[in-house]
Amino acid sequence: MTNSTTTRLQQLTDVVPSLIAQCSEEELTYQSDPHKWSKKEIIGHLIDSAINNHVRFARLRFTPSPLVIEGYAQDDWVRVHAYSQWPTERLLRSWQSQQEQIIALLAQTSEQEWQRTCDLGAGQLRTLRWLYEDYVVHLEHHLRQIITYDL
Repeated sequence: MTNSTTTRLQQLTDVVPSLIAQCSEEELTYQSDPHKWSKKEIIGHLIDSAINNHVRFARLRFTPSPLVIEGYAQDDWVRVHAYSQWPTERLLRSWQSQQEQIIALLAQTSEQEWQRTCDLGAGQLRTLRWLYEDYVVHLEHHLRQIITYDL
């Protein structure tokens, strides 16, 4: 499963930036509601998610189990970074770079490390493998809010 997850993440990393780049600036910055993210802000959220998860993935490789995983204030992260104002090319380069860093980190992960656990709170213990697979599912959920693709 992990190999297929990595293959999937690599496919998305390779293809999605060019698909998003085809969208107009108006489409990428449009907000249907002041309390909802624009498509650029969704991409920004995915950058923030990658950064936070990269730290989790790395720490799980060397920290005794279970590692306590804390959430982060997603809306605040998007707000303070002002992603709607970023040039689209910069946003996409940053997103792609974060995915490549995660792929490189996890390519070096041993079977023993994949089994290390984290505590998500409320008694939810999950493995690094589960956390990684969930990360890619989350990523795809948000990408489908931005573009339609068939990979």
